[in-house]
Amino acid sequence: MSCGLAAAGTADAAAQYYGTIAVSKLKNAGVVTAENTKVTADAAAIRDCANYDCEIVFRFTDGCGALAQGADGQFGWAARGSREEAEAAAVAGLGESNPPFPDLGSASPRAAKVVASACTKNIQ
Repeated sequence: MSCGLAAAGTADAAAQYYGTIAVSKLKNAGVVTAENTKVTADAAAIRDCANYDCEIVFRFTDGCGALAQGADGQFGWAARGSREEAEAAAVAGLGESNPPFPDLGSASPRAAKVVASACTKNIQ
């Protein structure tokens, strides 16, 4: 006769946090990072974006997310283990772009700029 022991998981397992980034063509963005479900993170990001045309563009879990915008108006995003890494990846993903015509500044290509970034509350 044999005897076995089964364990069901620990009661103090680390909590999981969800982040969502929503953007509007009107240049608003909503970033949420401390929700317990994807559904509540999505709803909160849409609320935070606060425009009729807001759309969810990116989701991340237990990490950092960043949203960048190129001179041409295009958006790019990335998730990484730190805010700095996420921002760098979002900017690098877009590369340089030309501003739309007419532009009051130079027509030379320029690097994207970080519009928003945040980390879930369990990431330092």
